[in-house]
Amino acid sequence: MRPVERGPKPIDPKTDAEKVFSAYQHARRDLIQRLGQYCSYCETRLNASLAVEHVRPKKPVPALALEWDNFLLECTNCNSTKGDKNVVLTDYYWPDRHNTFIPFVYSEDGKVEIASGLGSSERSKAQAMANLVGLQKYPNDSTASDRRWSNRKEIYQKALRAHKNLIKASTFGPTNRKLFLELLITLATSSGFFSVWFSVFEDQEDVLEELLAAFPGTHLASFDEHNNFSPLKRTTEM
Repeated sequence: MRPVERGPKPIDPKTDAEKVFSAYQHARRDLIQRLGQYCSYCETRLNASLAVEHVRPKKPVPALALEWDNFLLECTNCNSTKGDKNVVLTDYYWPDRHNTFIPFVYSEDGKVEIASGLGSSERSKAQAMANLVGLQKYPNDSTASDRRWSNRKEIYQKALRAHKNLIKASTFGPTNRKLFLELLITLATSSGFFSVWFSVFEDQEDVLEELLAAFPGTHLASFDEHNNFSPLKRTTEM
């Protein structure tokens, strides 16, 4: 799960003051500008049907319904799975608060597993988040409306082919590698599923650097630029 940085509350250019949202839906454009057109949880890219998500649902906590710091972006499937449950923030890993790339592992078959080596509390938080938004839902019916798993699997295969072709292009010199890298990044950002691309290209430092720069709103400090962009805990969770 991509760690993101929402940033401070947007400024209204007409008043030069912080924006006041009369409806939470009005924050959608600002969130997309900050975070891109991706679900904050499953990382699906959507040109439409991407909703403003309340980290703590507005029904049980109405006071947070219009709070910028309570907003993320969410697809229909993650949203419907999460529902209106009154979550306790400390029971979960959150993409805007933690380095959520650490606790989840993305496999070639499109599945999401909890990373090994986590402590019991960390595993509990990771599993709670996976359950909350249905990251481990794997429908048996290929016609099921929830296609997050099958889409993730498809993108993983594309990423593997792109990795193979990048290596091949590199044998023809740095110019060819650079040109293919540009195409690769375009494919990645148009496909979504940042964590899949970042996992597949873990051995290609220049690709990792470009992926971090290309996906808007990625929390850059969650990755060590001095050590092949290996994931780091966010300072807020040390």
